[in-house]
Amino acid sequence: MRIVFMGSADFGIPALESLLQKHSIVGIVSTPAKPQGRGLKMADSPVTSFARQRKLEPILTPANLKDPQLPEALRKLEADLFVVVAFRILPRQIFAIPPMGTVNIHASLLPKYRGPAPIQRAIESGETETGVTIFRIEEGVDTGEIMLQRKIPIGPQETTPELYMRLSRLGGEALVESVAMLESGDVHTLPQKHELSTNAPKLSKEESRINWSLTNLEIFNKIRAFKPFPGTFANLNGRRLGIEWAIPEGKSVRVAEPGRVVSVSREHFDVMCGEGLLRVLVVKPEGRKTMNVHDFLLGTPLKEGDMLQ
Repeated sequence: MRIVFMGSADFGIPALESLLQKHSIVGIVSTPAKPQGRGLKMADSPVTSFARQRKLEPILTPANLKDPQLPEALRKLEADLFVVVAFRILPRQIFAIPPMGTVNIHASLLPKYRGPAPIQRAIESGETETGVTIFRIEEGVDTGEIMLQRKIPIGPQETTPELYMRLSRLGGEALVESVAMLESGDVHTLPQKHELSTNAPKLSKEESRINWSLTNLEIFNKIRAFKPFPGTFANLNGRRLGIEWAIPEGKSVRVAEPGRVVSVSREHFDVMCGEGLLRVLVVKPEGRKTMNVHDFLLGTPLKEGDMLQ
């Protein structure tokens, strides 16, 4: 099958690798190069870099998907199918071009967690199961008919980067299976139950400050979910203290106000939450590298009764 692949993030690379083993990739559509790193050097997207390494052509990087010249450029590729993974919202004049339509991999069990951050929001919400959905793109965000879903459990301490990689590989496997269904004509799509939908909005830096009135489990889930961006932090004596890793400690009776340090040992310190304690193990002090609490306490006085805000 002749396929045009559209994506930008490294999440889509396992899917692209899987497609290359059985199909002809006749074009790549990705985002334009942009400045990255301290030197702000122009860098291609991970998908563009992969395509260049594999000598896949042509590579289109339109600044605007509504560019009137883009549909004609895509038609000339004579693709049977467009595949979209971790990309932008396509206008109808693009997704309606190929005769077999356009399909997308979404990293949740739709209709749950529609939007740009399904992995993070599932962890933040304390889900114990997630998966991938292959669906047909239509107008609307992640609303199209479902072709295939695959489920996996979320580990009790699994973080976003860990789950991201597992779902990326699972998505590639599910996509190949879905394309085979299209080739054989054995496709039975299901409409989404829109009344059961939930949203997965993009994460923002404004969300990264810990609200100690939440339960210790809710804070723990947020720490897992917000790795590596935007992270989680609290203020200690007027300075930012990144909370890089911590674990919930029981459902103890409230012994202090939320945010109060209730105990300090050589390897950790415990903070009162709205319910239970959070045992902090790894931190990142403002302007310094990530370190375990033992090393942090060697240079920073912290005592029972101090307040994290």
